[in-house]
Amino acid sequence: MSSVSDCIELISPAKVNLMLSIHGPRVDGFHALTSVVVALDFGDRLMVRLSSNGEDELRCSDSSVPTGIENLVLQAAALFREAVEQDVYFEFDLDKLIPMGAGLGGGSSNASTALLAMNSLMNEQLSKETLLKLAAQLGSDCPFFIDPRPSLVRGRGEIVEPLESSLIEVLRGQPLALFRPDFAVNTAWAYGRLRERAPQSYESEAEALARFSAFEQTQELGMLLFNTFEPIVAGKYISLDCALTEFREKGVRCLMSGSGSCCFAILKESALSSSHMHEICRNAWCESVFWVVTTIT
Repeated sequence: MSSVSDCIELISPAKVNLMLSIHGPRVDGFHALTSVVVALDFGDRLMVRLSSNGEDELRCSDSSVPTGIENLVLQAAALFREAVEQDVYFEFDLDKLIPMGAGLGGGSSNASTALLAMNSLMNEQLSKETLLKLAAQLGSDCPFFIDPRPSLVRGRGEIVEPLESSLIEVLRGQPLALFRPDFAVNTAWAYGRLRERAPQSYESEAEALARFSAFEQTQELGMLLFNTFEPIVAGKYISLDCALTEFREKGVRCLMSGSGSCCFAILKESALSSSHMHEICRNAWCESVFWVVTTIT
């Protein structure tokens, strides 16, 4: 992190869901879930400055990213301004590396990182609890990124409980490969398909907590890997299913993250080298495949 009096630059990390169990729709229109989420040593860079122009401005290195009010960063700025009750405005420069529509939480991370940066520039006027409430208004994934330690996430995503230190030590530094074809998955579509296939498409909270308990007891990462969305998404995008199946047949622990389309593979004690795995991805999706080797922070 670097900062001066009127400028700050932060890493906006990607995340993966080591477990994502969706339980069904809630009365507020959201879905109830239980998830284990970790941040990665890979992400975007967000530079934030105080502005004297009387308006917020967002610039992005990726021209395909919308930079109007539909972007969560600018929505975060509006919420922050309301919370501090001051006519303060910001300029945002986003160096975008996390692909959109990947299930890596890029937009949510950008919004929460913007909240943290604005609060720092304004001398920490808002408490962590207030920042969490603002983040929850922006989206279900956003609260995690206010304090992105490996966490058990419940409710609709607003209940974030950092894991015990012993479990964090098990996860910290675990090497992962991220891989993604050159297409995105629409999250609203994925949730819609879960609704259409209810109740078989959902898992109970008790099943999810039993899986987490097994991970707590064994500290074996393989016990945790599960994603309610994977059969839904892989059923439409066959190449995803083919790549994941091939990896698993070769003894690689892997999973789709979020609602896709990005997947990850655990490299520690993997039966395949990362270069061999990269070759399998290129064979499935040609040279356009997104491929990053990173670690859990």
